[in-house]
This record gives sequence, structure tokens and C-alpha cells, in this order.
Amino acid sequence: MDVLDAIRTRRSVNRVTSRLIPKAEITDLLDAAMWAPNHHFTEPWRFHVIANDERTKMSEFVADAMKREAETRGGVNEAAIAKVRGALTRAPLVVAVTVGHSNDPVTNLEDYAAACCAIQNLLLAAWSRGIASKWRTGDMSESPAAKAYLGVRPNDRIVGFIYLGYPAADFVISGRERNRDCISWLGWVDSPAK
Repeated sequence: MDVLDAIRTRRSVNRVTSRLIPKAEITDLLDAAMWAPNHHFTEPWRFHVIANDERTKMSEFVADAMKREAETRGGVNEAAIAKVRGALTRAPLVVAVTVGHSNDPVTNLEDYAAACCAIQNLLLAAWSRGIASKWRTGDMSESPAAKAYLGVRPNDRIVGFIYLGYPAADFVISGRERNRDCISWLGWVDSPAK
């Protein structure tokens, strides 16, 4: 698949099969992610591949911690806890992408941006190979329990959980248009026709 075709056609896909993606394929996708631009070649991202029973273990660990924390505040949102409890089981494989915290705010911003670029590379590489993906953030990305489970420091950042799987037979890709009003041309002059 041409890179522009991948960019234009990739969508978040919610419905995937339970078939696990081979490790060699995931390794290739993560290699593509690591080719993302990053300042001074620091490669600030970390990839945590969560598969099989580990998805349930982590979801349960985070949900239980969130429930305990909510109980200390006096109000448990059971629906939110249930959502987290099943969060990582929506795809056969999830990649958590994290970046370390720096005391320099510019480095923090650059590292976050680099990790986002790495995620986009991962999403596009997956799509080009017929693998569906969805980039999720939300409660788990902010959870101290999720960070602890992944072995990252409390002030490090979970940039997202990338759900990966083969698309289900009934998955739907909706068309979409982009609004080009966001483009301004400063100092641009069309070259004269020859």
C-alpha cells in the first residue's frame, strides 16, 4: 500500500477478531514506529506489548486500584470501573506507549510529540499490512496503577494504548472529508505556467 493511501484510508477500527498477530509482525510494526522523528535522536518512547492473559490481569489490576481510590473519596462509578475492567480485552494485543518525564518542559513536549509520531507510524504500518488499530487514552492513561503495572515512574506519561487486531468481517470504514480551511499560505506565490 502506498503511504498516501495508508494515510487517507486508515481509520480506527473497533471490531477485530481474536486471532493474535504473530510476534515477528509486531516487531516489524514497532520497528516502523521507531523510525519516527525525534529531537537529537533520543528515541524517548517505550513500547509495552500486552497480550493474552496479561490484558485481563492489567485491566483487573487497574480497575481494582481505581475502585479502591474512588471508595476513599466516597463515590464509586461502577460503570466506569466496569469499562476499565474490560478495557484491554477489546483487541487480542495492546501496545502501551510511554515516555519518561523530564524536568525540562521543552524536552517533555518534544518527547511527547516524538511518541505521537511513533504511534502514527505504528498505526500506518499496521494498516498497510491489513491490521486494524485504535489509539486510546482516557482513564487508564492517567492511572497511577497502570503506570505501576507497566513499570514506569509515577510522573512518566502513558501517551496511549494502541489496540491491534485483524479486522472483523463486519468492520466498517466510514468515509470522511477534511476541511482545508485550516491551511493559510503565507508568502506563497504560484510559479507562472510555462
